[in-house]
Amino acid sequence: MKKQKKKRRLRIGRLFMLLLFLVVISFALLKFFDFKIRSIIITGNNILTDQEIIEMADLQDYPSYFKTLSYSVHNKILKNNYVSSVKVSKGLLSIKIKIKEKKVLYIDKKTGSKVTIDKNINDNKIVCVPFLTNDVPKDKKSSFLKAMNKINSDVLCQISEIKYDPNEIDSDRYLVYMNDGNSVYLTVNKFKKINKYNTILENVGKQNGTLYLDYGDFFEVK
Repeated sequence: MKKQKKKRRLRIGRLFMLLLFLVVISFALLKFFDFKIRSIIITGNNILTDQEIIEMADLQDYPSYFKTLSYSVHNKILKNNYVSSVKVSKGLLSIKIKIKEKKVLYIDKKTGSKVTIDKNINDNKIVCVPFLTNDVPKDKKSSFLKAMNKINSDVLCQISEIKYDPNEIDSDRYLVYMNDGNSVYLTVNKFKKINKYNTILENVGKQNGTLYLDYGDFFEVK
């Protein structure tokens, strides 16, 4: 009988120790999985601020590293109108977010909409792009958007206004007003030429006038 009682006590003791061990391990695992994200690295954004991206991804409180799923962060950010694509990866207690933003081509002066190659965005965000001051015919709109998309972002920021300005020779002609006071004539198939605007100005010197890049490529002083 004494041996049986001893065996029972040993079994109960071992079971208690096993349970205690499991509790300690479980507590340690919970603590381990509760490590918070220490750093958030965001690249590729110009229109959206880092803080806006952090908030739309629900990372503002630096949540648990292990409970934060990359695909969840990806899907939340991708819902934003300015985001074309996003890549999310994890480092050591860090999360890396690489953004590719949609290119805003111009602002429609009548509606205030920011126009990208595939959609219009209506908000109060300030973007350095020109205003389109009049209507472009529907049958010209697609080619106009494609032409605008060829202009580098830094040059778009130098343009104040764009006006659809056809003449008897070309129905795809536009007049571009620059921030420096110059104006530029372009046809839809020559929009890319304006990317060399700063280089052209170096040859022209400090004088205002009209640059004809539609035909002849010459500068007319005011």
